[in-house]
Amino acid sequence: MLDRSVALLTASQMAQADRPTVASGISEIRLMENAGCPVAHAIMERWSPCPVLVLCGPGSNGGDGFVAARYLADADWPVRVALLVPREQLRGSAAHHAALWRGPVEALTPAALVGAELIVDAIFGAGLSRALEGAAAETLTAASARKMTIVAVDVPSGLMGDTGANRGAVQSALTVTCFRKKPGHLLQPGRSLCGELVVADIGTPASVFEEILPDTFENDPLL
Repeated sequence: MLDRSVALLTASQMAQADRPTVASGISEIRLMENAGCPVAHAIMERWSPCPVLVLCGPGSNGGDGFVAARYLADADWPVRVALLVPREQLRGSAAHHAALWRGPVEALTPAALVGAELIVDAIFGAGLSRALEGAAAETLTAASARKMTIVAVDVPSGLMGDTGANRGAVQSALTVTCFRKKPGHLLQPGRSLCGELVVADIGTPASVFEEILPDTFENDPLL
């Protein structure tokens, strides 16, 4: 049997993995907490406190960003949050974690970059199926042009998680993803755009492989 520790999961398969994880007793709200917390910890392990701007999108990736922002702020890092959509448009777990954020929420535009040194890209995850555009693309492009340190949540926004194709992503210094790597983390140009890659354990049980049959694996001695 192939070693599932080196299995690669597509964006669709990762969404499938969330369902049995929730069924095992980990709520969607807790799962998002478990995904955002390692982002903050990875940042704190690698950098000294500095002004951080967390860029949040309208879905789960943005919810992870709000969690990361809260953990960084609790550790006395100077943190600001910029959101791509009006706050009232958030739904589900993302809305829950946005409500736990006690700081102001700015509009996600290049103007929000002023004063920041480290950027957390929690705009879109691997499920994005179109090119990055509008304020999200403009803001990340501006951050890259200013050579700001960028940390991506799941994948750099605009990177296709299933293929590694670049549809508007910019270079990240660090990418923090959950449970298993995706093909796009290893296939160029995605591999280079991700920078250092950290795979976080968010409590997903190994039993999810009873329902998900991965067909792609990382070339590794374990294989």
